[in-house]
Amino acid sequence: MNNELDILQKDLEIFEAMVAEVNDYLMSESTDWTMSRGDMPKLTLGGCLMRCHRLSAVRSSLPLELQARIEAACTRLQVAMSGDGKTIRFEHRAHQEMRLRLREWGRHLRDMSSRAMARPEQYASVVDTRVVIELLLQRLSQPQFRLDPDLKEELAALDKHLQGRWQPGSFVWPAVWQPAYPAGTYWWLYGQIKQA
Repeated sequence: MNNELDILQKDLEIFEAMVAEVNDYLMSESTDWTMSRGDMPKLTLGGCLMRCHRLSAVRSSLPLELQARIEAACTRLQVAMSGDGKTIRFEHRAHQEMRLRLREWGRHLRDMSSRAMARPEQYASVVDTRVVIELLLQRLSQPQFRLDPDLKEELAALDKHLQGRWQPGSFVWPAVWQPAYPAGTYWWLYGQIKQA
C-alpha cells in the first residue's frame, strides 16, 4: 500500500499544481502549458480531467486529509471550467486538445504495427492519450457543450482499428488506478496489442 499511496500522493501533487495554473492556461492560446515548476508534466485540460477522475474514484479509501485535498482541487477545476463565459472557452480549448490527442493516438496506433511499440510496457506508456480522449469526450457530451460529431467518428475509426488487433487481458496500469477505469468503458486498458 505504501507504494500505492506514493503514486496517489504524487498524482495529487501534480493535479494541485495544474489546478493552481489552470485559469491562466485557459485564458492563453497555448494547447499545453509549461508549468512553473520544472519537475511537472505539461498542463492540459485532459491531464486535469484524468487526474480529477482517477483521484476521485479512489478518494474514499484515502486518509481524510488527502480526501479533502482531492475534493478541493476538483472543485477548483470545475469552477475554472464553468460560468461567466468560461464554458465557451473550455469547450473551444477542449475541442482543440481532443483534435490533437486524436492525431497523437492515431500515430501511436500506426507505430504499434512495429514489434517494439506493441510491447505491453510501451503500450502502457502511451495509452494515457486514449484515456484523456475518453474523458474529454465525456465532458463535451454534457448538455452545456456541443461536441463536434466528426471527432466522435474519428475516435470510432481508431477504436475499430485497435479492436482488430486487441487481445483482452490484465489492467495495463498500476492496480491503484483500476477502480477508476471499469473494463466496459475503458476496454483498451485491459489487455495488449496482438503480436503480428
